[in-house]
Amino acid sequence: MAAAGWSTWAGLVATRADEDLDLAEIKKLLGRVVREIHGAKNRARYTMNIFVISVGGYVKPLLGEAKAAAAKIGDVSVDVGETACEVPVALAYIAKIEKMGRVGKKRKTMRC
Repeated sequence: MAAAGWSTWAGLVATRADEDLDLAEIKKLLGRVVREIHGAKNRARYTMNIFVISVGGYVKPLLGEAKAAAAKIGDVSVDVGETACEVPVALAYIAKIEKMGRVGKKRKTMRC
């Protein structure tokens, strides 16, 4: 259930205009991720990490806060089984988005 919630938040920040988002609430959620990510269950850890990346990539006013949160959480360990999947390092991924000049560029739809 937690993974679904974090995934929903990631989709909302990716598709809703910044002025339609509760930025104070999202800042609080970033703080929660920093405090809880390393003790969360496997799938929740993965989606919490994606939430931080989404905030950094899609919510321009919170870019600094997302980068600070990403720096604090560092590498996130997730058991992805015997697959080739890798967990993105949030700070590096946000930097990649910045380098491409895509910070704040919203998506039209979200997929769950």
